[in-house]
Amino acid sequence: MQKLRKPIVAMAIAMVASLSASSVALAESASGSGATFPQNFLASATVAFNQATGHNVSYANPGGGSSKGKADFKANLTDFGGTDSLVTTAQAASFDWVYIPYVGGAISIAYRLDELAGQTLSLSQGTINGIFGGTIKKWNDPSIANDMKTNPAWSNSLKKSGLKGASSVWSTPALNTALVTVTLTPSLLKSSKGKTVEIYDNKKKKAIKSATVGTKGEISLQASVNSANNYTVKVAGKDVGKYAVTAVNLPDKAITVVYRSDGSGTTNNFCNFMKQSSNPDWAVNDAFTSCIPGGSAKVASFGSTFQGQSGSANVSNYIADTNGTIGYTEVSFVTDSTRASKGIRSANVRNAAGKFVAPTSAGTSAFISGASIDAKGFVTFNYSQATNLAAYPIVAITYGLGKTAKGAKNAVVSDFFTWILTTYAPANAEALGYAPLTGAIKTAAETKAKLINSK
Repeated sequence: MQKLRKPIVAMAIAMVASLSASSVALAESASGSGATFPQNFLASATVAFNQATGHNVSYANPGGGSSKGKADFKANLTDFGGTDSLVTTAQAASFDWVYIPYVGGAISIAYRLDELAGQTLSLSQGTINGIFGGTIKKWNDPSIANDMKTNPAWSNSLKKSGLKGASSVWSTPALNTALVTVTLTPSLLKSSKGKTVEIYDNKKKKAIKSATVGTKGEISLQASVNSANNYTVKVAGKDVGKYAVTAVNLPDKAITVVYRSDGSGTTNNFCNFMKQSSNPDWAVNDAFTSCIPGGSAKVASFGSTFQGQSGSANVSNYIADTNGTIGYTEVSFVTDSTRASKGIRSANVRNAAGKFVAPTSAGTSAFISGASIDAKGFVTFNYSQATNLAAYPIVAITYGLGKTAKGAKNAVVSDFFTWILTTYAPANAEALGYAPLTGAIKTAAETKAKLINSK
């Protein structure tokens, strides 16, 4: 199990004055369970909120998955539910409730393939469909090879970042152009303010692009690059990535697919991407063995090459520990330093505009910008954004399920999600590997959060 990242609490403390007077004056507890997708975010957010307010908001770790979150909430076992997927009529509680979308995140196509020696996979929608549908069985399949030829194969030879809490992602939005995204954990972000982030050309012996660390945990740098040169990404003079174009060597090795065995909103959103972007035969629900064309019998026919794991952490651990594996999980579980040092990586995925994009907060926000939100608070994604060059196309928004009835616990839940949307997520989501909600969706979400404890 990964170590939880230390949260930034200064802004949380500053928020106390804006919380309801009754909730600050009298400490109250409130508990939730469900989706594991936001686990890394909530582990930090609950600590910061409790330190700021004196309340005791908790979220089960592991949460049990979206299906459990919906079931616990319906049975009135929790004060709020956690889900990344739609609540069906059968799953809905009899009491009045609302969705509160509170943070987004990229679903990484996570893999470990040591033979690539640090290269980043580039995968199209059709190839992802073939891998997870079980028709592409070997790593040297022509479909994977063709995708890799389409996008230059930059390799990161640095197995471990020289600065703890800093990670980098290299993608190529255009020929001879690099987009480097550096992510700093909350504690490192706080100590690195004012420090320099740079792309350093090792052949020319000079920085070709630089930026100063400010308040955001994700820093993006775009620069013209030469595939004959090699580059180092530095933060405060420390090497966090070393990149060069290298020859692709896809091994004649069986692919092992790792999927969520529990009822999962991450699965639901992944299957929705597959159905909308590649293959209409995919279904959309919380169970992978029901989503995949051919169902559970098809998965069983694949034998040991398909492995189910419960929860985002276990999926990510299995991939990190096992060469030749690929699966889907929230990207913060991949960038975790312990797993990353074992060789787990995130693929660049081709979007509807034909660009291979990394699973960054910026790419997530770009995709969410094309979404819509309904009266209940549920967000529907647009998978046909043919002109949105920056969008990373496999995304989830995670929701709190809140009760509208008046009550002391519900007042705390309302304050908690309002605080996340207005203060904590804008300051910390990117540093934790997530994307804060913005624009009309954020405004609508704040309105939904205030409906908790309103009747």
